[in-house]
Amino acid sequence: MTARLTALAGTAFVVLYVAAFTLGIEVGHGDREILEHYADSGHRTREVVAFFFIAAAALALIVFAAGLRSRIASSEAHTGSLAAVAWAGGVAAGALVLAANAVSRATAFAAMDDDFRLDPDSRRLLEDTGFLLFVSGALAAILLVVAVSLAALRLNVLPRWLGWAGFVVALLLPLAIAFVGFLVFLLWVLATSATLAFAGTPQARAAAGAAP
Repeated sequence: MTARLTALAGTAFVVLYVAAFTLGIEVGHGDREILEHYADSGHRTREVVAFFFIAAAALALIVFAAGLRSRIASSEAHTGSLAAVAWAGGVAAGALVLAANAVSRATAFAAMDDDFRLDPDSRRLLEDTGFLLFVSGALAAILLVVAVSLAALRLNVLPRWLGWAGFVVALLLPLAIAFVGFLVFLLWVLATSATLAFAGTPQARAAAGAAP
């Protein structure tokens, strides 16, 4: 996979994910706020649109991880361990975001049925479950970030500054429980994508570094 395609996938992940939350899909915590939100067809429609945006973002994240795996593997020696860890972290993160999205948006889909009777506590349970799946996805992304950071420092597949920055991002990702960690991860994906879009191959970078 080319660096440009990997960069495009990373950028698409960030843009689609942010776009989903600009639709106004957040719901209040009170019983009345929950019932009024899902009684409104406009709110339900926005959640359905957000479902497809987030699903597409998660798939783009997996493609992004695949591109990074390929880039690392092309420079790694026999074991391919960093490439494997990066791939595992990216796939796990993408899969957990897909699951979180499905659970969190389930109420909006169910509310389209006229026979459905919404229980605010059931909606809270689904929302909390979806959020914990999302946090689990952020924790899985630590594997991706750390593997890419080590590859940047050891194999010169990306600039060293991005490698060191990745360790900071990995330390902050557990703060996804307050969403801050995931915001930092989005910035890391954007920075990595921008670097890939304008960087050469790892071999070219190594040759440039060895040149007098």
